[in-house]
Amino acid sequence: MVKKELRAKYKLLRKELSADQLAELSTAIFKLTIQTFELEGKKISAFLPIERFLEINTWPFLEQIKAEFYLPVIMGENELKHIKYEEHSQIKETEWGIPEPTVGESIHPSKLDFVLVPLLAIDKNGYRVGYGKGFYDQFLTSCASNCKFIGLSYFDPIDKIDDLHEADIPLHYCVTPTELIQF
Repeated sequence: MVKKELRAKYKLLRKELSADQLAELSTAIFKLTIQTFELEGKKISAFLPIERFLEINTWPFLEQIKAEFYLPVIMGENELKHIKYEEHSQIKETEWGIPEPTVGESIHPSKLDFVLVPLLAIDKNGYRVGYGKGFYDQFLTSCASNCKFIGLSYFDPIDKIDDLHEADIPLHYCVTPTELIQF
């Protein structure tokens, strides 16, 4: 399948999950992630869940792990700036419903240890289908070579994405509710 078809399919699959199922799956992903990776004391890029996209709840990461978390802010057409998360009051929703920090210290991507990456689908080689704007692929190219990219997914990987291109960046890991996959 091509990315456009996969986006439509996985958005629909998310909508078919109840609120209780989404919460259960998010909790399982959180638990498996913190059991697998030593996140304490690290510099981590995390995304906040966009409600209309029924994204994985990442608030437990920010609330329960003692680490420096940096959250993305959309800058221009395809750039993400990352701002340090200090407290809930610095988060506001944009006109598109995306929760972003309004103030805070920024970090260069090369200083990050981990990036928690949102996705709709992922293949068995670590390539992801996002929302189609290319923000994360562009951002990941600026990270240090030892930074670990961790996708968080409600669903198991698919065999193959048929329309990959040279700008697509594979992830190192994916955490689903039932397993850790290393690519």
